[in-house]
This record gives sequence, C-alpha cells and structure tokens, in this order.
Amino acid sequence: MNRLSKWLDERIDLVGIRRTLLDRRMPRDLTWWHTLGSATLAVFLVQAATGTILAMYYAPSPDHAYDSIRYLEHSVASGALLRGIHHWGASAMVILVVAHAIRVFSMGAYKYPRELNWLLGVALLGIVLGFGFTGYLLPWDQKAYWATQVGTNIAGTTPVVGAVIVKLLRGGAQLGVATLTRFYALHVLLLPALLAGIALLHLTLVVRNGIAPRTGVLELNAPARTDSPEYHRYYAESYAASKKAGVRFWPDIVVLDAVIATSLVLLLFLVGHFVGAGLELPADPSDSSYVPRPEWYFLPFFQLLKLVPGSMESVAAVGVPGVLVLVLLLLPFFDRRSARAFNRRPVARISLFGLLGGIVLLLGASIREPKPTAIAPEVGRVLNSPERAGRALFERQQCGGCHIVAGKGGADRKGDAKDSPELTEVGLRHSAAYIHSFIEDPSRFHTGSKMPAFGPPVLSHQEIEELSRYLSSLRGKNWQTAKEEFVDTFPEPRKPKEKP
Repeated sequence: MNRLSKWLDERIDLVGIRRTLLDRRMPRDLTWWHTLGSATLAVFLVQAATGTILAMYYAPSPDHAYDSIRYLEHSVASGALLRGIHHWGASAMVILVVAHAIRVFSMGAYKYPRELNWLLGVALLGIVLGFGFTGYLLPWDQKAYWATQVGTNIAGTTPVVGAVIVKLLRGGAQLGVATLTRFYALHVLLLPALLAGIALLHLTLVVRNGIAPRTGVLELNAPARTDSPEYHRYYAESYAASKKAGVRFWPDIVVLDAVIATSLVLLLFLVGHFVGAGLELPADPSDSSYVPRPEWYFLPFFQLLKLVPGSMESVAAVGVPGVLVLVLLLLPFFDRRSARAFNRRPVARISLFGLLGGIVLLLGASIREPKPTAIAPEVGRVLNSPERAGRALFERQQCGGCHIVAGKGGADRKGDAKDSPELTEVGLRHSAAYIHSFIEDPSRFHTGSKMPAFGPPVLSHQEIEELSRYLSSLRGKNWQTAKEEFVDTFPEPRKPKEKP
C-alpha cells in the first residue's frame, strides 16, 4: 500500500489534494444550516444511483413505458422501493436547493467574492426543477400525460418563440413517441451532465473562496460597499482571521455533513418503502375529463395561473418566472452594500417573507381544493378506456343539452327536447347493444322521434360503440346493488323499398 500510495502521489499529488480538500481551515461558529449544500450533493448521488438502476428496466416508448414501470414495481426485487426512493428524492432535491438558496440569501453570502457561485446556484435550481418536469412524463400514466400537456401549453404562451419551444419539447404537434424520447434523453443524459458539471464548478469555487462565515465576522468596521478596494482588503483580513480561529474541515465539518447525509438517505428509504411512488391509470389522450395536477413544488405556480384572468395568463406564465429569475441573476450586482446580517437588510426581509408567504398561500389554496379523481361521479367507479372515450364523445356532441345525467344537463330542453329521457339509470334498462342500435337510427325504435340519427357518416361504428359503452355504465347512485331489468325491444328490420 505504501508503494501504491507513493506511485499515485508522484503522479496526481495525493498529499496536495488532501491538503487542499481536507486539511483546510474553516470559519468558526458554523451551524447545521451550512450542511445544506453537502446534503443536496448526497441526495443527488442517491438520485444518480437509483436512476441508473431504474433506466435499466425502463422502455421509453408509449407502448411499453407504463408496462415497464409495472414490471419494475411487481417483478423486480426492491423495484418499488428504488422507484419510491427516486420519486421522493426529487422532492428532497427541490427542498434542499431552495433551503440552501434561502440560507445564502439571508446571510448575504451572494456578495463579494461569491457572485459567480450564486449564479451557478441559480442555474442548479433551474436544472433541479427541469429534472422534476422531465421526470413527469416517464411513467406515461394519466398524471404524467396531462400534467406534461399543461406544462408544454404554458411554455407555448412565450411571446414570439412559444410555438418553437412547444415543437422542440414535444417533437411535434402532440405528445407522443418523440416527446417521451426527448424527455427521457433530457432526464437521463443532458440534465445529469449539466448538473454534474455545474456542481463540480460550484464546489471548486467553494474550496477556492471558502464557506461564507457568519455575518458578524464581516461587518465589524466594514467599508460601506463591497465594490470598493478598501472592502477587498478588509474582507481578506477578516476572513483570514476567522479561518485562523476556526476549525478543520476534516474531521469537524465532515462529521456534520455525514450525519445529515446519512439521516436523509435513511429518511428517503423509509418514505420510499412505506409510501412509495404511486402510479395512476395508463395515459389516455382521449380522456378530456381528466383534471391534471402537478407535483407539489409546481402547485403554487399552477394555482397562480388559475387566479389571473384569461387575457393575462400568458403574461403571468412567462412574466412571473422570468422576472424572478432575472432578479436572482442580477442580485449580486445591484446589492453591493456591505451589510450582510438579515436584520440590517429590511428590503431583503420584506422580499423574502413576501415571496415565501405568497408561495405558502398559493400552495395551501391548491391543497384545499378537491383533489381530481379518476372516478366518474355519475358512474361511481373508474371508467375503462372505451367508456372514457364515450364520455368525451358525449360531451363533444353536447348530448347533455337535452339529456339529464345525475342531475346535470338538460339546459336546452325546450319544445320537443323536453321529451328527451333522463339517462341517469339508462344502463339498468337497456344493454349496450340496444343503445348502439338506437343511437344509429332512433326512428326505427320510435316512429316520429325528434332525436337525429347518429349513424355513419355522422359518427363511425367505433364511436357509437364507445358512446353506448359509456351510457350502459350509467346505473344511478345505487349502482353497486341495483339489478338490471332490460326492456330491450328490437324492431323488425326495415324491408327494402320495392321498385315500381
């Protein structure tokens, strides 16, 4: 081992690396809040490890993506656990990156000489949110499909380049094979490479400039502004004195980082095991009744868009995040006062508390809203694919204008439409085959019926079959115990007219 160590030291300078990384002095009085950066790195390593294993079983195509997830969860040893850890690790990454940014902002650690590190941190925050967005679509379930549909539509509201952005994200006009392939490539190739590269540069600057000390160390008799030469000399002397009276990175700081990292990994293991990641029904592009609901960290923005008028939606969708990102990027350059303590920066306090308060209020309002459910209330259960397609067709054809279903509809029941039967329990009286034939030509069953015929070419046989499947599922509020009493009476086939 000694010969190996000597051989490596001659080539890569092991002693110099150890001296630079482990033997360096750190400012005194560092707190647990200073471990947020290393905690984020630990969770990223967990995400990289679990994501690599998950990618070995994932098939990035609409025909096989959902099935590959189900196979992973039910047939692969610890597959559900790995997916649960990866799912909750994404939330942990968002929480830790945001908490780290808040800590840096509240301590004024974005000021000289750490301006570049702050910019890299803003980029890392954007990449982490990009991970969350691109990871949406991969399970290819209802939530994945429709949340991505809404997200790409929001991106499409960007002035001038909106249509180009949507086409680049989707790979076409609609979500499909190209979209899933692109999101998969972004999620497992481009974004990890960007995050690893920027994080490495971020850590290099942390080693180069050192961890920001507590605010009081850099405020005693400090010059008024950080861009003055006097402040640069003051900072170098004050920081050197703080490091001289501080602690070693190894083992004092490393122990704190290790405790936090171990606790987080254990927490992710417990949540992944007992809660899991969840999986909804397979994606159904024809189910226009599904109400999309993004992950919790996008809910405040999602709720904000609900509150603005339709004419202002594009302004809010692009303007709010755009202004916020611009302010974060310019912050180190327009705030050059030497004051770093949070209680000496009233504008910073008002801005941070206002932003966090608004986010909490929007998140609370979104959580209090009734959660979307896959259960159709008029049916009382989850609809299968043909029934969902029939329900969407029922709405597109505006059948509810004449027919009442579970107390809704019938707004246009005027004149002859008043005789339109209520369909709340039509599935108890008629079979799907009867309903199919009736929809094709109602006059065959009731002479003088005012209901128009919907047979081809108005609707195809497939569309009529889907509509009849949906209508036959309507069995009232007591659908679980109600018994069918079909009164199907098929008329005699019409005889062809005799030629004169």
